[in-house]
Amino acid sequence: GLPLISRRDTELVLTGWELDALALHQATGVASLALPRGATCLPPALLPYLEQFKRITLWLGEDLRSWEAAKLFARKLSLKRCSLVRPGDLQPRPLEALNQGLNLTKILRAALPASHKSIVSFRQLREEVFGELVNTEQVAGVKWARFPELNKLLKGHRRGELTVFTGPTGSGKTTFISEYALDLCMQGVCTLWGSFEINNVRLAKIMLTQFAGRRLEDQLELYDEWADRFEDLPLYFMTFHGQQNIK
Repeated sequence: GLPLISRRDTELVLTGWELDALALHQATGVASLALPRGATCLPPALLPYLEQFKRITLWLGEDLRSWEAAKLFARKLSLKRCSLVRPGDLQPRPLEALNQGLNLTKILRAALPASHKSIVSFRQLREEVFGELVNTEQVAGVKWARFPELNKLLKGHRRGELTVFTGPTGSGKTTFISEYALDLCMQGVCTLWGSFEINNVRLAKIMLTQFAGRRLEDQLELYDEWADRFEDLPLYFMTFHGQQNIK
């Protein structure tokens, strides 16, 4: 079937037998090729002939051996561009489907993607894993300047992670978390507070005091100086407070 393929063809059906390729071409008009050594062999020398195709459907036969071969070939050809026609009574090999009067175009449209959108192999992750090994310190996240012991436990503040701090009322959760967030915020980590229990004015007062490292109520003349510096931090507050509608 190779002489019938043009350089403009981007989709292909790969079969295991010449008559299957002829049946497909006759019934659907799609570009079809037959493997020269049958449905169970895809020699590496043939791979360059298949590079131009963005989508390849493997319809190799109607037995389990052909199905297993199709899955193996899809890995050779890149799972992302391959689809498979699963053998079955309503999806026999192309020639048999044509003889039975089945709709070959419909069967091709129902082909299964070789790769599942929710499943990946290590081959797809390999380069990213190497990148994490090379950039161990960066992957560990932004480290706290104030809390070296916390760095040992959490390795730093990492994107995409949720950390939950719990404790009884009055144990210092808010005081600690505001210091924890301020430490990161001063290093340029954009910080958003959703404080449903403590109002924003009181929370900002706590953080400003921690930022200045002094009791500003005793040195009000320094307020504007510290407030100006505090204002430059990438720090934001939600306006929600108290019980809220879930929407």
